[in-house]
Amino acid sequence: MTRDGFGVRRLFATRRRRTMVIGALVAVVLLVVAGGVTVAVMPAPLARVLGIHDTQVDHACVPATPQTPLGVAAGSGLTTLSDADLARTLDMTAEGGMRWIRFDVPWSSVEATRGQYDWAATDRVVDAARARGLTILGIVDTTPTWARLPGALDKEFSLPNDTAAFGNFAGLAARRYADRITAWEVWNEPNIVNFAAPAPDVAVYGRMLSAASIAIRTNAAPGVTIVTAGLSPAVDGGGNIAPTRFLSTLYRVADSASWDAVGIHPYSYPYLPLDSSSKSFNAFAQLPALYATMRRNGDGAKKLWVTEYGAPTGGTSKQRVSEQFQADSLWSAIMSTRSRGHFGPFFVYSLRDAGTDTSDVEDNFGLLRNDFSPKKAYGAVRAAADCR
Repeated sequence: MTRDGFGVRRLFATRRRRTMVIGALVAVVLLVVAGGVTVAVMPAPLARVLGIHDTQVDHACVPATPQTPLGVAAGSGLTTLSDADLARTLDMTAEGGMRWIRFDVPWSSVEATRGQYDWAATDRVVDAARARGLTILGIVDTTPTWARLPGALDKEFSLPNDTAAFGNFAGLAARRYADRITAWEVWNEPNIVNFAAPAPDVAVYGRMLSAASIAIRTNAAPGVTIVTAGLSPAVDGGGNIAPTRFLSTLYRVADSASWDAVGIHPYSYPYLPLDSSSKSFNAFAQLPALYATMRRNGDGAKKLWVTEYGAPTGGTSKQRVSEQFQADSLWSAIMSTRSRGHFGPFFVYSLRDAGTDTSDVEDNFGLLRNDFSPKKAYGAVRAAADCR
């Protein structure tokens, strides 16, 4: 296992976040709002596209609803933490107003040998999260060596050579955690090469989703929610498939009854989420097109779940943002999604910096520094959770 964002570098560390040309940032006007959180003025053109009739992001704070809770995207690293660090991580998640937590239930680890299951590491995290009243979004993902495709035997995120075997594992996980996990995300970012080796294939993912959906609904508690894999903010090229094209194709090759919500990772850094000048490279700005795809296919009543969103306070000069910008970006994105009726939970990536290397972008997405000290964004998320 590679190390991840909770003191170990996550499985997702090698990816990017998207291929993009970095231009000059557009100047924004800053406005100080309650709680000392600074937010940015939204450019009017995109505000109109998104149905917001004011150029300010905050609207004096948009309250959360039961359908729009905050969560944290934790990836795979929770299972490797000491008991003390796991407790501190989950405590600070809850104290930060994030009532959901998203993490992997990895097929590759649980069933490393076909037919032999080791649930101990996942059990520990699930039980610790539920003990704190956190709601879990489980991600069923990764492929054990014995189930990988010939061209991706060394890739943990190989597409499986047997979608029925993948579905069987999803069903076993749903049965084991039926009383503790009520929402499942099927895979992670299948529209990019790093998470769909040897290459993204919408038809294969559609079969995976169908097999997992049937098995989960058969074994989970009634009312379980199934979310499509959060799509990466990729652009077409190099084997990657842009989110809207991936979703459009998925509607053609799979039965939409297989899912209850659509997952998306609308990263926008180094731009603010509602910066209309950056629309070509800003996945957040493309959310209206994604939802329009859902509506065209009769899925307008379903929700978009933001299962990852964040910004790094380290990395190269073209990647990193200031701690203030990170706070602004999260506040803006959270308030924007709440102001529409077609969004579900919003998961911040991530809680804690993966490390202390300020030149490594993947070390610096946390709301907390690696030593658990809070950045401004932790306060911004806490303030967003407290909006009334």
